[in-house]
Amino acid sequence: MKKTAILLVLITLLTVTGCVSKTKYLPEAKSDKTFTTIGGKEEAHQGEGYSLTVPFRHYRYEKDYDDGHLEETWEYTKKDDVNIKVTTYQNADEGSARGKFLRENDDYIFEDLTGYPLCGTELDGDTLWFHLHEANGAVYIVSWEYPKNTKEDLQKELSDIAQTFKLAE
Repeated sequence: MKKTAILLVLITLLTVTGCVSKTKYLPEAKSDKTFTTIGGKEEAHQGEGYSLTVPFRHYRYEKDYDDGHLEETWEYTKKDDVNIKVTTYQNADEGSARGKFLRENDDYIFEDLTGYPLCGTELDGDTLWFHLHEANGAVYIVSWEYPKNTKEDLQKELSDIAQTFKLAE
């Protein structure tokens, strides 16, 4: 009887004192337009002249200037050599930007240079897809890359992310 009474007192004390802390996290605004959503899977990235929706989980963001053009890359953290990238060519037209991009990725063999999106493969089987967007004197090339043994669901996820690209108004 004493053991039961002691056990009941302990359970009551634990319940009353709240041994399990329940704190609520309220997101803060990152900018005037973008908010982090609790439990959300995606986050809109506002680039220079565009937006792109990328899952915040399993993707690491990097920003770099290469030969005068901006490269923003989201690397997939669960598998090597998987990424999605937006390359911005300022003061360029579609033809010159495409030419630069193809020269920078000359280790790929591209099948069709007239259709969109464009696809290229390396001899080892790695794949690179890309498509172009032109606006206000800039060309944006959205590209996604993955190795030969990448599962179809991840390939589709990358393609779906690329489809969320929108030019700023």
